[in-house]
Amino acid sequence: MSMVIDGHVHIGTSQFLQIDTDAERLIAIADAAGFARIFVTHLTALYYEMREGNDCLGLDLARHADRLLGYVTIPTHRLGQAACDEIRRCVERYGMKGVKMYSHPESPITEAASTGILETAADLRLPVLGHFTPAECDVLMQRVPEAIVLMAHMGGQPYALGNWHLAVEVAARHPNLYLDTASSQIDNGMIEYAVEQLGPQRVVFGTDTPLLDPWVQRTKIEGAEISDEAKGLILGGNLQRLLGL
Repeated sequence: MSMVIDGHVHIGTSQFLQIDTDAERLIAIADAAGFARIFVTHLTALYYEMREGNDCLGLDLARHADRLLGYVTIPTHRLGQAACDEIRRCVERYGMKGVKMYSHPESPITEAASTGILETAADLRLPVLGHFTPAECDVLMQRVPEAIVLMAHMGGQPYALGNWHLAVEVAARHPNLYLDTASSQIDNGMIEYAVEQLGPQRVVFGTDTPLLDPWVQRTKIEGAEISDEAKGLILGGNLQRLLGL
């Protein structure tokens, strides 16, 4: 089996989410769960100040280059060109490997301002972990089909629970749209259905640590009725391929 890579992890402090964690704590969790590497987004960049949070993550990446991979966190697409500039800065300065973007009901990601950000990520061949609904992903992938988008939580946003069937349906129309498995939903057959409809190459493992239990998220994949080869691709092989590791 390929090395296990957790593609959806949060670092930093958030009073809203009531979490406070650092690189050392996350690496200890990864060690206990058997994860070789973790792909991390910084909460300071999301909730407080974008550049400061990305810089904090950059320092952690330098200290733990063998374990951490970094997402450039973009808290809102409405930052426009500033977000594009931040992506390029973090790639050049820190070697970050992806982009994390968020959508909110009051500022839908389908607004035109998101196009340049997706185009920048596509130009740099960075996967975008998107906190997007399936309907939003459908629009975005039509607009920038060359972008590589990982649909967080298989489309199961807090305000769009139960959307994983629709997430699979939308992903089937867009070859560069992948499904992230991190979710508090663990419906029977959800992993099997995604693999059956899309192939295991389009499903990417994530845990949402420290918000969710990494062991539960890993067991969801290992306990699925799919081949060992498929499990290996989901748990790490796909991200190795996408990131060129």
